[in-house]
Amino acid sequence: MSLQARWLLLVACVAASPCALAESNAPRAYVTNQGDNTVSVIDLLTRVVIATIGVGQRPAGVAASAAAGEFAYVSNPDGNSLSVIDRSTQQTLRAIPTGASPLGMAADPVRPLLYVANWYDRRIQIVDRERMAVTGEYAVGNVPAGVAVSRDGTLLAVANRDDNAIQLIELATGSTAALIEVGRAPFGITLSADGRQLFTANVLSDDLSIVDVRERRETGRVKVGDAPYAIAHDARRGLLFVTNQQEGTVSVIDLATATERTRIQVGDYPEGINYSATLDRVYVASWFDNALFVIDPATLTVEAQIATGDGSRAFGDFIGE
Repeated sequence: MSLQARWLLLVACVAASPCALAESNAPRAYVTNQGDNTVSVIDLLTRVVIATIGVGQRPAGVAASAAAGEFAYVSNPDGNSLSVIDRSTQQTLRAIPTGASPLGMAADPVRPLLYVANWYDRRIQIVDRERMAVTGEYAVGNVPAGVAVSRDGTLLAVANRDDNAIQLIELATGSTAALIEVGRAPFGITLSADGRQLFTANVLSDDLSIVDVRERRETGRVKVGDAPYAIAHDARRGLLFVTNQQEGTVSVIDLATATERTRIQVGDYPEGINYSATLDRVYVASWFDNALFVIDPATLTVEAQIATGDGSRAFGDFIGE
C-alpha cells in the first residue's frame, strides 16, 4: 500500500472507527515500559494502543523489525531473560534465559538468529530464533550496549560503552574485524541503509560519531545535545535523529554537511527512537512522559503524542513493518 493510500485510509478510519483493515496492515510499535513490566503495542497508522502485554522484569530493549520475523523480542535486564511476543496474537509466548542484564539486541536479516548484548558479562549471546534458545556467544568489550547487523548479514557492530569503542565482528567466522575508537561512552548504534556508514551516540562526550565501515575508522564527529542515547536514520533525506536524554530534545543531523541542523523539543528523558519508512515518520519514546512522540521529518515538528505505559524506553528497532 502506498503512503498516500495509507493516509487516506487513516482519514476514513478516524471518521468511522474502529477500522480493522488499518489495524491489520499498519506498522506497529512495540514500546517497552520499564516501570510496569509491559509492552505497549501501537498501531502507528491510527496511533492507538491496541494491546498491553506483560513481559519480564524491567523491560528495555526491543527487536521487532522485519528481520525478526513473526515474533518481537524484548530484553528484561533485571530478569536476565528475553520475552518472546507472538505478533499474530499480541501475547507473550515464552521467556528465554540469558546472561547478566541483557539490553541491546539486533536480528540477523539472513540467518534465524538474534544477537543480545549482556551488559555485565562482556559478551554477545547468539539466540537461535527457531529453537528459542541461546546457542553461542561472542566475547566483546566492557559494558556492551547497542548492537546492529549489516543488511547483508556479514557484520555485527557492538558499542562497548566503557571502552569508548565500536567492535566489528565478521559473522562468517565469528572473529573481530576491527576495534574503532569513537567518542566517550557510545551507546545507541545505527548502520546506514547502504551499510557504508555507522553512527554512534556518545553519552558522555555529547556527540555523534560517524564511522566509515569499509575503512574501519571514525571519519567525523558532530556535537549534539546533553547525553545522546539512540539514533534513527532517514535515508531519503540524509538525516539522522538523535535523542538527547538530559535535555528532552532530538538533534537533527544533516549527513551531507555533518552538522546539526536543529533540535526538536520532545518529552522528558527521551530514549528509544525509530524511523518508519512506510509512514515517513520518526517515533521517540519518552521515559518520564510515558509517551511516544511522533515527528514529521519533512517539517521537523512534533505532530502527535501517544500515551504508553510507565517508563517507556524502547531501545532498539521497535517498529515492525
